Amino acid sequence: MDVNLMAHEDGIPPQPKAASETISLRLDRVALNTIRNEARQKDVSVNTLLNQIIKQHVRWHSYASKAGFITVRKQLIMQLINQLDEEEISNIAKGISGESKDFVLLLRNEYRLESVLDVLQTWVTISGYKYKSEIKGNTQLHIIQHDMGKKWSLYLADLFRHIFEELKIRKMDFDTTDNTLSFVLHLASP
Repeated sequence: MDVNLMAHEDGIPPQPKAASETISLRLDRVALNTIRNEARQKDVSVNTLLNQIIKQHVRWHSYASKAGFITVRKQLIMQLINQLDEEEISNIAKGISGESKDFVLLLRNEYRLESVLDVLQTWVTISGYKYKSEIKGNTQLHIIQHDMGKKWSLYLADLFRHIFEELKIRKMDFDTTDNTLSFVLHLASP
């Protein structure tokens, strides 16, 4: 049976269905009951939920800590970034962007626009942000609603700008609000 492992209510297009296998697992009863309750709340099968959890682990969690990611509360990040001025935020974004290539390579085994955007979509999903993307010809629109303030929008815009410049994307537009970052990539014709 093929199972689509990616939820699409978060704005991420469904991934092509991959071949699957059937396995038998022995699970802790309390953990399984928790999974059953969550599946019921999300109106998905236990199988679908477990596949989503496993895919998130394989696509993100198994490598994130190796790349320096830690779990912190959203409020902490917001309070810290609000102590910075725009120049400090820009300098931090530039420094972090320099480490992004290694992280994308670790997660996707390649460093191209497609792999960067795939890692971005995975991070957005893991972070619980709302995300939407539209591709029309050589133009790509990406919208991330993070609800973390204007300075977080500025940080993300600078971070992505540096990454896209390294990928030789010549034309891009960014728009920031208190809660949302949107950007348009204008790609050269193949």
